[in-house]
Amino acid sequence: MDFTNRIIASIVFCGLSINGIAQTLTGCVVGKDDRKPIAYASVTLKENRLYAFTDEKGCFTIKNVPKGKCTAVISCLGYAEQTIVVTINNDGATLNVRLAEDNLQLDEVQVVAHRKKDEITTSYTIDRKTLDNQQIMTLGDIAQLLPGGKSVNPSLMNDSKLTLRSGSSERGNASFGTAIEVDGVRLNNNAMMGETAGVSTRGVSASNIESVEVVPGIASVEYGDLTNGVVKVKTRRGSSPFILEGSINQHTRQIALHKGLDLGKNAGLINFSLEHARSFSDAASPYTAYQRNVLSLHYMNVFMKKTQPLTLDIGLNGGVGGYDSKADPDRNLDSYYKVKDNNVGGNVRLDWLLNKSWITNLNFTAAFTYADKRSESYSNESSSSTQPYIHTLTEGYNIAEDYDKNPSANIILGPTGYWYLRGFGDSKPLTYSLKLKANWNKSFGKFRNRLLVGAEWTSSKNKGKGTYYENMRYAPTWREYRFDVLPALNNMALYAEDKLSMAVNAKQNIELTAGVREDITSIPGSEYGTVGSLSPRLNMRYMLRFGQESWVNSLSLHSGWGKSVKLPSFQVLYPSPSYRDMLAFSSTSDANNRSYYAYYTHPSKARYNADLKWQYANQWDLGVELRTKIADINLSFFHSKTFNPYMATNTYTPFTYKYTSPAKLQASGIDAANRLFAIDPQTGIVTVSDASGAKTPVVLGYDERNTYVTNTKYVNADPLSRYGLEWIIDFKQIKLLRTQVRVDGKYYHYKAQDETLFADVPVSLNTRQSDGRLYQYIGYYRGGAATSTNYTANASPSNGSVSGQVDMNVTLTTHIPKIRLVVALRLESSLYTYSRATSSRGYVVNSGNEYFGEPYNGKAENQTVIVYPEYYSTWDAPETLVPFAEKLRWAATNDRGLYNDLTQLVVRTNYPYTLNPNKLSAFWSANLSVTKEIGKHVSISFYANNFFNTLAQVHSTQTGLETSLFGSGYVPSFYYGLSLRLKI
Repeated sequence: MDFTNRIIASIVFCGLSINGIAQTLTGCVVGKDDRKPIAYASVTLKENRLYAFTDEKGCFTIKNVPKGKCTAVISCLGYAEQTIVVTINNDGATLNVRLAEDNLQLDEVQVVAHRKKDEITTSYTIDRKTLDNQQIMTLGDIAQLLPGGKSVNPSLMNDSKLTLRSGSSERGNASFGTAIEVDGVRLNNNAMMGETAGVSTRGVSASNIESVEVVPGIASVEYGDLTNGVVKVKTRRGSSPFILEGSINQHTRQIALHKGLDLGKNAGLINFSLEHARSFSDAASPYTAYQRNVLSLHYMNVFMKKTQPLTLDIGLNGGVGGYDSKADPDRNLDSYYKVKDNNVGGNVRLDWLLNKSWITNLNFTAAFTYADKRSESYSNESSSSTQPYIHTLTEGYNIAEDYDKNPSANIILGPTGYWYLRGFGDSKPLTYSLKLKANWNKSFGKFRNRLLVGAEWTSSKNKGKGTYYENMRYAPTWREYRFDVLPALNNMALYAEDKLSMAVNAKQNIELTAGVREDITSIPGSEYGTVGSLSPRLNMRYMLRFGQESWVNSLSLHSGWGKSVKLPSFQVLYPSPSYRDMLAFSSTSDANNRSYYAYYTHPSKARYNADLKWQYANQWDLGVELRTKIADINLSFFHSKTFNPYMATNTYTPFTYKYTSPAKLQASGIDAANRLFAIDPQTGIVTVSDASGAKTPVVLGYDERNTYVTNTKYVNADPLSRYGLEWIIDFKQIKLLRTQVRVDGKYYHYKAQDETLFADVPVSLNTRQSDGRLYQYIGYYRGGAATSTNYTANASPSNGSVSGQVDMNVTLTTHIPKIRLVVALRLESSLYTYSRATSSRGYVVNSGNEYFGEPYNGKAENQTVIVYPEYYSTWDAPETLVPFAEKLRWAATNDRGLYNDLTQLVVRTNYPYTLNPNKLSAFWSANLSVTKEIGKHVSISFYANNFFNTLAQVHSTQTGLETSLFGSGYVPSFYYGLSLRLKI
């Protein structure tokens, strides 16, 4: 007991001692050229996260600063960030700073993403000058600035998703697992129906972005609901003149206006931004286009600046735009298609620097985002005869009726002739969140400790009506499925993280960060109920400094491991029901060319899967930073294994329905002109009546048909892996030429092999067997080729894939500060591109009509490969799984009818080269970008992608053919653009 009391007393004494030696840091921040005070500049002490904002006189005060050395980071909109090491002694310290304007007169200018220094994991930053020089149009385009990135021609017509450390057509929904935040507000795509993909970034105003931080490494536990890294966007904040920007390229026009206004007398700052952008695909007919109109407002004020600063941030942004082809005079028969892309979002943030012995900082954030993504289609339709339009939502038999007699009939007869159909797809995702976090920073001798704890609550819902039509008279076969009645997806997160830093000596430092996050997902009204997910993460870093005179200046090593969980989308939780409509009866045509149809409808809702688990990823991130006299070298190795990726499958349930053939109708004896039809909704028995009353009603005979109804069921597929290496080598500037050389690139490898057992029928369920019945067999296959949850897994010769690539870029940047000019030439090369579809259960056959062969070893090329289901079941015994290969061999000699029916379940490659490895020969392209400042008020940028317009040939080993790079998609087409910026 005495020993415990001594420990407690020692801790209290240390806390009191540390508080007693804490000092005050004061100073002023002015402009380097005009020496005028800079208000609202932030001064942050990096080691302990203490900060202050300057007042109208440019002065600041930070109290309770521990003694010793600390690193002050001074930043303000429109000025170059400055980092200064300050020594705090017994009398405190004074720091007076002169900030230089952020322009091309500075010694250093970046035109690509650069490694963020002093981070414990892999992180890249992209500043405003880089975005201007490359004329980035959408946030999704920033991937080209990362190591090994490939240029894309900017356009708003393509809604490309932003993914990190992944490729296209891969399993695991990589874009869906990439988190994107704008000023701390998450752009959420969980409530979107019909897709499990990354959030759209077309609505984010690229011209209002001040900087972007990309964290593909192990992110802090503060960030959840992800599996593939975080992208953090910071918009313009601070006082600035009017900035008018205009950009033009072959298919896009953009104009924007920004202003940061200091209200004076400590009333705060207001920033606003206006942007209009318009893109089109065809310059000869620029009427079909996508528009983006964005307004952003932000207010910031700091209270109690010299004691315990309380920072208030209020943001509001909205956008109106979308895709529209209505104005195109070349559209076919006045048909058009429109998609709204309207959104509004807001946030309130309070950041309070208490700087107490038991708490350092307290932060509260409330935010919401709402989008209107309603689509409208207007199309010309025609039919020479009436067609049945089925709208029933319930199970049973229904017969078509005339719309004028019964507008609410379950099946209506469509019109004949010509008409226009107007339909809508209404989706309105809404997300709101609350976040509270606190941190505690303390120094204990050589140790610095930062403890972060927090809680976050988010809720996602969709307020849309789903698909509907303006006039039900013309509504085709369709069922109403309203999104606004679906339960919300709620998530409560609790997290804690501790960062410990130790100065071993004057040259060595060690950092360790460990944290854990618990996500508690609640889905009211759903069978999934409440699910908990634990995400631990760990990062370590070792730093060694040799000194500026040494050939190696410094060395930094970091490693990290973490688990991150991705919540499911509404598509996975609430997929729209499917309906099986089977023709039960069709009449002969009357004098008005009308035919009456009856259908048996079986609605199928998605099956609840009690074994469904949330998708998650385990990641490793290892990095080396080496700074030498000739170059700065950054290496980052990563490995990610995704577990429980979501996969959509079908289940098949046997059932029987009644079918009345036209032959039964002909035997009724009632004249065709006087026939009236009715069908019993439960029994399916058709009755024909005589409209003249001359003959009594006749009950028609029927046949019973055995078939299946299908249900969608989401399951977890097998794990997949990604790993690779990223590198950046920044050589020191060649002073004589004012030119710097940068070499960056990446090696990337992806492998997925799925052995999940799922049911499928490669042929239609309406296919006839050898005995004339509807098809009665269901195949059970191991692994499919589906890479998206937008469609269900289907039988395929391939059940996996492997790919790899080596991309390298060389950038030569010439920067002449005296004339305010920067010219960048970038050579982009793909040195190695490999892909191959794999099959673990295939057989090699000699021809396209054989069903027996030798096992496929994964190496044979130019061969036809077939795949059997592992099992099959019959309509009579759906729960009994029969081994397929064994039964097929038996049936080949003993039951030719069964053999012919079972061969329908065998799938084969369409071409002999389908499973061949595909290696592409190396190829490259060159891009040029130039930025010139004319005085302090005018800046012009020009870029040309693939300015050599390469026509080289690329050889594919899969087919043995050569393809021209022109129009191939491997490199961007020749493209150029110009932008102008005015500061007023």
